[in-house]
This record gives sequence, C-alpha cells and structure tokens, in this order.
Amino acid sequence: MQTPSIAELHVGDDPSAWKRAGFRINDGRCLVGTTEIVFSDGPRGIHSWVLRDSLPSQFGSIPTTFTEKPVPERSIAHPNGSVGFHHVVLMVPEFALGKTALIGAGVQVEDGRIFGSPEKGMLRSAPKMGDIELELIGPESEDRSRNWDLWGLVIAVDDIDATSELLGGLLGQVKPAVQPHRRIATLKKEAELGVAIAFLGPKECLE
Repeated sequence: MQTPSIAELHVGDDPSAWKRAGFRINDGRCLVGTTEIVFSDGPRGIHSWVLRDSLPSQFGSIPTTFTEKPVPERSIAHPNGSVGFHHVVLMVPEFALGKTALIGAGVQVEDGRIFGSPEKGMLRSAPKMGDIELELIGPESEDRSRNWDLWGLVIAVDDIDATSELLGGLLGQVKPAVQPHRRIATLKKEAELGVAIAFLGPKECLE
C-alpha cells in the first residue's frame, strides 16, 4: 500500500479572495503542487478533506472521504510563486487522538515532542503524507474546549521576495523561518481568507 496523502482540501471561502492573493483557480479548483483546494459550500476555512490511498479512519468532527485516484502532475507556479504545500496544520483536542486517527489511516506518526512552552502541555509531530508534512498539534491531556481543525497551510514559493512584492499590503513582513536558511511571511487578515496561510521561501545560501 502506498503512503496516504492529501488529495483535496475543501474550503468555504470566496474564491475571488484567493485570486487576489495570487492563486490560479479553474472551475472552483486550485491545484497547488499535487493537492487540490476545492471551493465548496461550507463554513469559511478548510471544512473537510479527501485522503488518497488511505485506510478508513475518523478525524473527529472533520468530514473525511477517501479516493484512490492517482497523484496528478504537479502544478506550475501560481502568480504568487506557490509551487506546493510544505505542511498542513491539524489541531486536535488531544494529541493521542490525532495520532490514533492518523495511524488508523496508515500514516507513520512519531511520538509528540513539546511544542511551545512546557507549561502549556502541547505536543507536536510532523508525519509525511505524500510530499506534504502534516503538522499534528494537540495537548497532552484532552481539552474539550478545542476542536478538530485543519487550521493552516504553509505553502512553498519559489521566490519569497517576489511574492512579497506582488501581494504588497496583503502580506506581513518577510522574516527568518524556523526552517534553517529559509524565510517566511504570513497573509494578513486583510486578505479575507478563512485559512491561515504562510508562504515559505526556498533554502538560501548564506555568505
């Protein structure tokens, strides 16, 4: 069996907002790398997803369907420079619940490591799903005030400075990323997207 991957992310946003953010959209779909963003009825943000080559598994309140369609050819770069997803952030009410769901789908998940300040009791792991990392974040003990949430996207671009110049005031300051030798910038709320999105530049040579 192949490694499960994310085939589609279904989003309830206005597609015109994504176009203003420099994404190319065709027939209500936007292919980024090998994963499609599908604009469909539902709440703003990512409200459901489709997993490829996955065993059936339940992801809390996130509607999940499954497909065996082959991986598509990678998208060409979007006007904003996007070439693929670096990672997708999945927030869960308890880390162990998220880990169990992913293992049930056939994903290999390492034990969680402390994320942020130790007193918050948050754990993180980043298993691979195809060519994307799924950043799994949740508390060590169940917090019923938290929901299952496909919260955010980090999208790789081929030139972070060109992305910044194109998007202007819609994009925050370009700054060093957690990933070594890379820079990152986050879309502002003025972009009117229901998904938290950051653009991650390529590795850079340091003199």
